[in-house]
Amino acid sequence: MLDYTAFSHGQIKSKIWLCEELEKLLPNPARIAILGGWYGLTSFLLFTRGNAKIESVRSFDFDPKVEQIADLINNTWVCNHWKFKAITADANKVDLSEFNVVINTSAEHIIDKTWFENIREQLVVVQSTDQIHDDNEAHDYCFSLDQLKTTYKMINFYEGERVFSYPDKIFSRFMLIGRKFGY
Repeated sequence: MLDYTAFSHGQIKSKIWLCEELEKLLPNPARIAILGGWYGLTSFLLFTRGNAKIESVRSFDFDPKVEQIADLINNTWVCNHWKFKAITADANKVDLSEFNVVINTSAEHIIDKTWFENIREQLVVVQSTDQIHDDNEAHDYCFSLDQLKTTYKMINFYEGERVFSYPDKIFSRFMLIGRKFGY
């Protein structure tokens, strides 16, 4: 069953925002790992916008039900010498050494920060939200941009916050793009 919230206004606007800022900083060519990649919409947007030279994207998600859907959404690039591939995997166990960009747009869903500890020389994008989820899972929310910066210590090339206001809710998304301290 498809989770249509992946296509919600806030999700899509957050991913477009990420693309707009990341495209200014991407290495050429970019080899991208997306952790918590869900249906591969970040990849789809990066590819279709055409503003960056992308060698490959691997989208890692813990949920095996999203792999086939992500590959279908990004089928154009699956069929193009495997420029895209979704993979079922625990973000904390992925070998990130072959990538020069690591993206995590759902940091609140990945409580264990081993994935961040495994990053070395890569450009890193982290997005998180203060929107409380009612999915009965544990979450590690950031309630401010400063809290996100404290959690993910990096030399930031970009940092920002977007507020999403709807008739039934209001929440913020926070984003950092940078390199970890010490690398």
